[in-house]
Amino acid sequence: MKIDIFDPEMCCSTGVCGTSPDPELIRMGELVEKLKADGHSVARYMLSRDATAFTANQQVYELLLKGGMKVLPIVVVDSTIRALGKYPQMEELLTAKES
Repeated sequence: MKIDIFDPEMCCSTGVCGTSPDPELIRMGELVEKLKADGHSVARYMLSRDATAFTANQQVYELLLKGGMKVLPIVVVDSTIRALGKYPQMEELLTAKES
């Protein structure tokens, strides 16, 4: 699978910093590492650092224009949006692979 994750703005590339890290971001970081270890291509983008990735993907760009930043995160699996406004569970990604 090729997975592109369009993240909301965070304080650092992982979003896991400060005095109280978000458990959901920790879970997502672990999920990304597991997917990579299993041989999947995974890329994460933040608007302030990777603006061209957001505009290069027509689906993501249109969603941002219509819904603003509240649509983030957006998770694209093999060119199909699989999660909008939330991070998916591993099962959701595996189901996407089987579809």
